[in-house]
Amino acid sequence: MLAIILFLITLAVFVTITDEIVLEHESAFDTTIFKAVLSFQSPMATRFFENVTFFGSSAFLFPAYAGLIIILMIKKKWILAFDVMAIGLSTVAVLGIFKQTFKRARPLDPLIQNVTGFSYPSGHSFSSFTFCGLLIFIIWQIQIHIAWKIAATIFLFMAAVAIAFSRVYLRVHFPSDVIAGFCLSVIWLIISIWLLQKKDKFLPAP
Repeated sequence: MLAIILFLITLAVFVTITDEIVLEHESAFDTTIFKAVLSFQSPMATRFFENVTFFGSSAFLFPAYAGLIIILMIKKKWILAFDVMAIGLSTVAVLGIFKQTFKRARPLDPLIQNVTGFSYPSGHSFSSFTFCGLLIFIIWQIQIHIAWKIAATIFLFMAAVAIAFSRVYLRVHFPSDVIAGFCLSVIWLIISIWLLQKKDKFLPAP
């Protein structure tokens, strides 16, 4: 029930952002957030968020997915390893479809250079929330103390939030891009896990 409620809320937010901000070009929300972020920009903060944003890039996430899959295979979690691979590959396809559909231009004054591609939704936000969300899902399936599960969940969620915020701070994405990226990751994770669990029920036990 909780997953259904979360799915409906994030879907409603994603649709609202897409309609009101991306398609109708309402800029008040993004402008307000950008002005708030501008008040604490500094060279030190910029260097910090340049490092943070790396963890949402393909240069980090591709090896991270590969490492996770290898660990699961070593532990003979074949089905889960396949599921992780399927979700990881599908995120690339889903992100590409949405970016090519809306073709939103990025902010005009980024703090870092050589950032290409379309802006909506944020790939770093979508990918990092999806990966961290997947790790959270796996953690809650294993037998460890509840306190460790809660601590890991908080850490991973805040790590994804930091990566998403770094994209706004560095002005390579609009705030609405990263919120949409978060919503899309929740939507896609819920759909993916539900479909994969349905699939797994028809497979023989290892």
